[in-house]
Amino acid sequence: FRSILYRRGWSENRSRKVIIDVGANSGDDTLSILKSFQPILQMCHPYSIPIQLISVEPSPKVFCEMTDTVSTKLGEEDSRNSLLLNVALSDKTGHLIFADPGNEGGKLIGDNYTTLAKMTLGELESFSHCKYEDGELTDMPIDNGRKSAVPTYTLDLLLSSLEEPGLDKVHRDEEIFVVKIDTEGHDYNVLLGAKDLLRRKRITFIIFEVWSNHFVKLIAQYMMQYDYQCFLLTKDTLVPVQEQDWWYFHMDNFTRGWWGNGLCGIKGSNDMQLLWRMYHSDNLKLINSYDLL
Repeated sequence: FRSILYRRGWSENRSRKVIIDVGANSGDDTLSILKSFQPILQMCHPYSIPIQLISVEPSPKVFCEMTDTVSTKLGEEDSRNSLLLNVALSDKTGHLIFADPGNEGGKLIGDNYTTLAKMTLGELESFSHCKYEDGELTDMPIDNGRKSAVPTYTLDLLLSSLEEPGLDKVHRDEEIFVVKIDTEGHDYNVLLGAKDLLRRKRITFIIFEVWSNHFVKLIAQYMMQYDYQCFLLTKDTLVPVQEQDWWYFHMDNFTRGWWGNGLCGIKGSNDMQLLWRMYHSDNLKLINSYDLL
């Protein structure tokens, strides 16, 4: 993804990009993303791509682990470029019940939907800090029966909140270059909550977790409404999944016994074409075959 930005040209390189990590877990991806976009040493300024990373983790315990990881391993500049939020994202708002064992297996399970207003500055500050006291986490066991009520936003509402004067974490109409979603089977719901962003083509790429054929088809159908095309990610191939022209009938057997990752991008965009060519740079048959899609 960084290489795509480098190839856009001088003026485009200089504009800040927003990256959103939904289901950020204990912070490893946050560190990897920030490291990937650090300035390259001994290079001119255009090779430094400014980003605003928004890392969303609903589990209070895991969020505290993330804040600790990030605070101890990031420099001051990287810390300014990252916003950590202890909230959940879905297709509806409210204070939803979150199965919160305290590890990466947590997921939304409740349906206590209520209408939330835009996030205030006070709420932002509260959601950005660990709610446990120092030392409380040390002896906290993994508990598969633990549940937490978590403030839950849609992606549309979250971004419009962060654009508000006083918060100013995201500029109005600023490009969201990548949204990475890993929410234990809730990825489709997160995308349902991003209708406005998708309609306006503000999101360039989306990476999501695949855990059953059923959700692959739902996501591909939904994203096609907004002129995005989706792919399954393999080690060396982007496998198109589009209901009309690129669907594989054996996948209508909604098998749940496998996991993987998928990607969606704006159909026909320069960025999507470039990613296709870069991904297949070692395959002469595929490298120039994007037009067949």
